Amino acid sequence: MLKSFGISGRECEAELELLRTGLDFGKVDWFHGEENPNDFKVIYEGRTSVLMHISGKKIKGVEHLSAAMLLFSGCCFKLKAPQGELPLLDGSAALWEKELEKVGGIKNNNLPFCELPEKEFEIKMDERFVKFQNADENYLEIKYSIDRFGQKFGANVKINSAKDLEKILLARTYIFAEELPSAGLSENLRGCGVVLSEGGTSLLFENEPAFHKILDFLGDITLRKGVLPKGKFEIFNGGHELHHRVLEKITPA
Repeated sequence: MLKSFGISGRECEAELELLRTGLDFGKVDWFHGEENPNDFKVIYEGRTSVLMHISGKKIKGVEHLSAAMLLFSGCCFKLKAPQGELPLLDGSAALWEKELEKVGGIKNNNLPFCELPEKEFEIKMDERFVKFQNADENYLEIKYSIDRFGQKFGANVKINSAKDLEKILLARTYIFAEELPSAGLSENLRGCGVVLSEGGTSLLFENEPAFHKILDFLGDITLRKGVLPKGKFEIFNGGHELHHRVLEKITPA
């Protein structure tokens, strides 16, 4: 069982259990025990990804677990989240990876890919954008750029296999110091991520914030089907809201 504070600032916990293996992709049974457990939608709410079941139940902060699940294609896990919210832990997906393995999950170096029906598309929100171009081979390339409050971060990754996810899953969540006054975040969240202040931020590795945005992107776009699109994405100043526009585009409800 994993425990820490959730994005709401309250203490929460989550427990995972391996249900079965032999699937073509990794799957979390998010609403195990509910009638029609797969009847849920993905929404953007309160700076994070939220799953909303037809019963009215919600689970917040699911994207880091969703991204870690890519390492366990073939496995299905049951989730217990009594507070309706997942713990942020250290703000990365690394502890979720360890927990999935601890409860019996079997890592698979082969990632599940699918081809999108559209050859290319672009989604814009003000100055922010996502551009996509498909590919015939099994790979996902992501170029992610952040330029805010005078700070710039960038990362360009090509994902062919689970080994290519190692650095991405280690990257911690963050917030810019300029955003703190209006964010309304609890003091309890001070060890659950990184505050980016110009000249005063300790990162695990260069451009960690851009790698974390790639982590969020992977988690968000795999929440419905657990598979990666073949092709190339270019993203500028993205975030969960923009990621959800992509999810709606590639896997409409």
